[in-house]
Amino acid sequence: MHRLSKLTITGIALVLAACASSPPTLLALPSALPSTSRSGEHQAPDAALTVRLRRVHVPDYLDGFPVVTGRDGQVLVVANRTEWAERPSQGISRVLRDALAQRLGSSRVLIAGDGRRADADLSVELLALDPARDALTLDARWSFACRGTGQSHGGRTAVRVEMSAATSQVVASATSEALSQLADAVVAELRCDVAPDARETH
Repeated sequence: MHRLSKLTITGIALVLAACASSPPTLLALPSALPSTSRSGEHQAPDAALTVRLRRVHVPDYLDGFPVVTGRDGQVLVVANRTEWAERPSQGISRVLRDALAQRLGSSRVLIAGDGRRADADLSVELLALDPARDALTLDARWSFACRGTGQSHGGRTAVRVEMSAATSQVVASATSEALSQLADAVVAELRCDVAPDARETH
């Protein structure tokens, strides 16, 4: 009986050790959503400009691998045994770039290694990306720097996306939806007032 108890305790310990050492679930941001606005409502004022998105700046406290699902005052609540498959700054840049390409056309959103020079560089800084029990709030500053004219302009956009639950999967979907809405707002402000003959052609 004593031996049986020792075997049972040993078995439980092995199970607990296996659970503790099992790798976390890796989560990626879903692809960008198509624009939900009416046709032409968020069309860029200049329908020929090309743009390059610089890497989106994400607050350091959010740019780790744990998935933040909420806040308790100033304390971040993270998902249990679930991590991002890539740093949030990388995933957010990828999804926002995809959202811009859906709205402007892939040929107008340049990527690294493209031999062309973009008419405008887009910089985005996330001031907040906060999930709560019922909604995720995104607050971003953005600016366009136009090569041809040397002009720049920018703005600030706040987005609120409702969430059905404070889980990692729901947070990921809400984040992609918020980035898609941010893309709508940014595309509507894309302008450089560059004369056609001043743009580089290939």
